Amino acid sequence: MAGCDAVFHAAASVSLDPRKGRETYDTNVGATRAVLGAAHALGIGKMLYVSSVAALFHPGAARVDESTPLADVSEAYSRSKRDSEEYVRELQQRGLPVQITYPVAVVGPDDPKLSAANRALATFVGQMLPRSTTGFQCVDVRDLAQAHQWLLAHPPSRAFEDARYIIGGHFYAWDQLRERLEALLGRRIFSPRVSPRLIRAIGTTADRAKKLVPFETQISAESMAINTLWPPADSSRFVAKSGLCFRPGEETLGDTIRWMVEAGHIPVKKAGRLGTPHAVSVIERHGAP
Repeated sequence: MAGCDAVFHAAASVSLDPRKGRETYDTNVGATRAVLGAAHALGIGKMLYVSSVAALFHPGAARVDESTPLADVSEAYSRSKRDSEEYVRELQQRGLPVQITYPVAVVGPDDPKLSAANRALATFVGQMLPRSTTGFQCVDVRDLAQAHQWLLAHPPSRAFEDARYIIGGHFYAWDQLRERLEALLGRRIFSPRVSPRLIRAIGTTADRAKKLVPFETQISAESMAINTLWPPADSSRFVAKSGLCFRPGEETLGDTIRWMVEAGHIPVKKAGRLGTPHAVSVIERHGAP
């Protein structure tokens, strides 16, 4: 990092496998301390740390903003993000020019490894969208990139402890998300109403099963709690500071679904209007931002 103008810490090991909990925790917390500690030692004046809004998750709260206390979490990945952030906040308190962002679920086209949020969207379109309490909040990866670019170009000169920003995109109640997707696809999707208690019980059962038999799944007690108890996250601080705005949700969902069809993540027959060759994306009509 010697000679760098800025450090952007965006990487983390993401795993909900309880057998890899210690590895996930040690990797994420250790890497945060190593990278930002080295940047500080080298005197780098611009540092940006990407946390997660999961670090602020308080089930059933009316909303989440930057003043929300750090969450009391038990799953290894979320604990690693919370404890990493405690270290970064210590740096802020010591007067270091480090900024923190809290992205919500990140969706968008051209995803090389298919993020958890994009996998969820593919499931909603291709298989089932279970509707429960609260909803789904996501940000377009292109908006997130633009937000980080802006923050790196505008580092704080003072009040470092206020340099924390939720990048929240749009929140959809589950019924709203179903309506948006059906309007884009031009067809109905399978979207049963499911008890939130049942969803959380499935998550708890999956955690117990994974301790006995190794298998890959996005289902966990914590992810199902988020699915049913998620409070909307407020991005007003970032929007007011930057003057930027999030692109329309229909653009994000449409571009993402169309790309997932082309990449083979969603069957053409499930994509409705977005699976046809003439379904021109917003990117192609107007150009990428």
